[in-house]
Amino acid sequence: MSAASSSASKPTITPQTRLEKLFQLAKTLQFAWFCGHAVTLVSTIIYFLTYCPKVYRVAYLGVLESFGIITFQHYYLKQSSLQDRSLAPSSLLLNDDLLYFAMALVWFFTPRFTLSLIPYAVFSLFHVLIYGKSVMLPQVFDMGSDSKYVTAISNFVRQYNERSMYWMGSVEIFMWVWLTLRALLFRRKSWIVWLSYSFFLKVRFENSKYIKSSFAQWRVRLDGIVSHSSVPPSVKQWYHRFEVLLLEISRRRLSKDPAATSPTSVHEARPHSQ
Repeated sequence: MSAASSSASKPTITPQTRLEKLFQLAKTLQFAWFCGHAVTLVSTIIYFLTYCPKVYRVAYLGVLESFGIITFQHYYLKQSSLQDRSLAPSSLLLNDDLLYFAMALVWFFTPRFTLSLIPYAVFSLFHVLIYGKSVMLPQVFDMGSDSKYVTAISNFVRQYNERSMYWMGSVEIFMWVWLTLRALLFRRKSWIVWLSYSFFLKVRFENSKYIKSSFAQWRVRLDGIVSHSSVPPSVKQWYHRFEVLLLEISRRRLSKDPAATSPTSVHEARPHSQ
């Protein structure tokens, strides 16, 4: 009797369907973060195919959602060290997520600039892939680390994650050059965007090895072009002055020295790992 009653008293556990598992996962803040990146990635692809203005804004709504959640977790939920949560301006500038969130606000409220979507789309691609292999596939589809899909995603991320960061450094510098040309032509709100992005890129240069590496590569290439005998001396002189000016600006820090604060960043210390 005891054996029969004990077995009868045990509640039966009904296996969850994939849809139920997905609904359970959807209740988490991390899933909302994932959805923001998914919206950014899909909307960017659609925008580059259609150039629909509304899709451009939707892409940035996804950016604001994903980066806003990370910023919310960092400062409000306090999922970081006390030192990282400092609200001093020089400390805030060390937080790449906050910088990209603030810059996304600028892009959202100013005239469209198509190139600006590229960095966010690349970030979103890797974040979506990593969330998929680390959370979605194991928890919803019961795929282990030996699954061919998980393995394929892991290999792709391992091969291209770091490369994409260096590539994005060059893209972000090229964006500044293009924005400078737009500002010189006095396009609508171009000077507001140029000043905002120049500030953003200056802070990124201070704390990002990828931006520094890209700047160094650009400098070598331009030095080679300008040093050619066919370039007029006056152009060489102006280029040299501009180069000296940039070097002087680069020596003046706006943010704290990261060596003294050890900040945590989604895109720098732990690229695409959220």
